[in-house]
Amino acid sequence: MKISFLIPCVLTLFLLTITLAEEQEAKNPPKALQEQQYGSVEERRIMESLQDGSAPFAREREDLENKKKELKRIEGEVDKKIEQLNQLRVRIEKLLEQKGAEEQKRIVELAKVYEKMTAEKAAIVMGSVEQQLAISILAKMKTKSAAKILNNMEREKAAKLTTAFSTLDTR
Repeated sequence: MKISFLIPCVLTLFLLTITLAEEQEAKNPPKALQEQQYGSVEERRIMESLQDGSAPFAREREDLENKKKELKRIEGEVDKKIEQLNQLRVRIEKLLEQKGAEEQKRIVELAKVYEKMTAEKAAIVMGSVEQQLAISILAKMKTKSAAKILNNMEREKAAKLTTAFSTLDTR
């Protein structure tokens, strides 16, 4: 759910609150107005009917109340959706952590495999894998084994891997 959907809802709720406050003020005028003497019986009847709620404004007031209830319901739904999205985000983060841990475990296993290979064969294979994977494998290997493999690689490929390895963030 996008936040841009909430802005009109909040604005509408704000306007409804202001309108209801104005209607309440009109319904209960200050005591000075309540105590005033009316010029005629007809004027008094009209003023009292406006204050009673049986005036034409009653329908508008009812509509505003219904809209306010609808906004409250929608607000509850939005809050529920936000909570569901937060729970989903936490679940995804946990799955990503698990995936990262599994990948690291596989890289450690690959490093052991490459260490057991001859340096010449390991250099050929390491030269054809993706650079990031090669760097990860080299990082998990013993220094002596990694050096032998780099020594048996093409000079340009070994230089690229060495440069990328030196800028590797190992935090």
